[in-house]
Amino acid sequence: MSQTSVKAFQEISEQIPEKRRIVYTALKNNPNNSFYKIAFILGWNVNKVSNRFNELENAGLIEKTGEETRGKFTRDRFSIISDVEKIIEKQNQLYVFFIETKSQLEADYHRCQTKDGKELLAKRIQYLKTKISNLKMHSP
Repeated sequence: MSQTSVKAFQEISEQIPEKRRIVYTALKNNPNNSFYKIAFILGWNVNKVSNRFNELENAGLIEKTGEETRGKFTRDRFSIISDVEKIIEKQNQLYVFFIETKSQLEADYHRCQTKDGKELLAKRIQYLKTKISNLKMHSP
């Protein structure tokens, strides 16, 4: 790992909440692994780790690097993104996607004619606002 990558890792790991940081560090030390393997390494519940993987992926800090097959199930493998430029590029792509999706949902909300439909759309819009906010928080 280059000096720039080490510095980027340190800066990123200081910014993220503790449980996310633990998973991020475990994935850094054990690259190209599934959340099942990281859960086993940490001795944590699989759901706890998979949620942290989702948060890290939505922050543009990890990426899918392959797949593994266990029986008839296929699992995604992930690694951290150590190149700062690649993190920025990934975060920009995610930001555009989240903003466009939120805009579409807001348009649907205004066209929706049922109370239940509006409530569902409002929850999804709020979810995307949280994702956008979290993404901004993790920008290098």
